[in-house]
Amino acid sequence: MTRKRVLVTLSVPERRNKAAQALIIAGLVFLIAIPVGATAALTTSRGQNGSKLVPNCLALRPSQASVIAGGSGLILFSCGGGPALTVGKSDHFRPSFALPTGYTDLRIVSHGPGVTDCSNSPILVSGQLFDLTGPGGFDYCAGYANAPNTGLASFKVVWSK
Repeated sequence: MTRKRVLVTLSVPERRNKAAQALIIAGLVFLIAIPVGATAALTTSRGQNGSKLVPNCLALRPSQASVIAGGSGLILFSCGGGPALTVGKSDHFRPSFALPTGYTDLRIVSHGPGVTDCSNSPILVSGQLFDLTGPGGFDYCAGYANAPNTGLASFKVVWSK
């Protein structure tokens, strides 16, 4: 039994239209679902007498899974339902970090149920002492602008005393 091969021949304009449609669809899917790959890895500080800064997870969860290319906004990072880090008592700590392309600043906000707005929270400056009021839990908030087509890359935050 022989099989007949059926070949469909498209004219040049039809092939161009099909190729253009495929590229447009692929481009739209890519732009809508650019991943947010920002997870901060933390190290504990060397505080004393309960002033320790303790990370609560190694891979933080962003409040949104993707960003739109060219878009801007704020993304809250926490340990799911818990705070990103905990401080035993009020003390000064020094954050060190380098934000990848697309990020504009890194903020810190007190952790609390339903807290999603961090637009008025203080901005962290890498290498400068920051007073964390404790005891309490805190989350990160990263500002971004003109998000790259490849998404937002991950970064690390290291705290020291």
